Amino acid sequence: MNNEDEYKLYIPSNVKTRMEFFKGYGVTELISTIIVFACLLPISLIIYNLKGNLLLPVVIEFIGVAGTIIATAKDENNLCVTRQIKFLIDFANTQKQYRYKYFNKWR
Repeated sequence: MNNEDEYKLYIPSNVKTRMEFFKGYGVTELISTIIVFACLLPISLIIYNLKGNLLLPVVIEFIGVAGTIIATAKDENNLCVTRQIKFLIDFANTQKQYRYKYFNKWR
């Protein structure tokens, strides 16, 4: 067992443990935003070559990058939208039936 796993400390919500560019958006979120931008760039270039219009590729890139920033920025509880969706899916897949036997204690 790793010693770091044994000694995890509670960090209050307002204490920053990493460098952030603005509240809830740090280097790891920037990396995921750059990856999304790089993945959407060839699609935008193909659309630009087909249509010849610059507006549609710019809008696609803007929506992709802005959506990634919104989805990965963390709130006060250190949760982002993507993590909350993951928790919702995990909860939906768990067992929802609680079997019990009724017992009348006054009988």
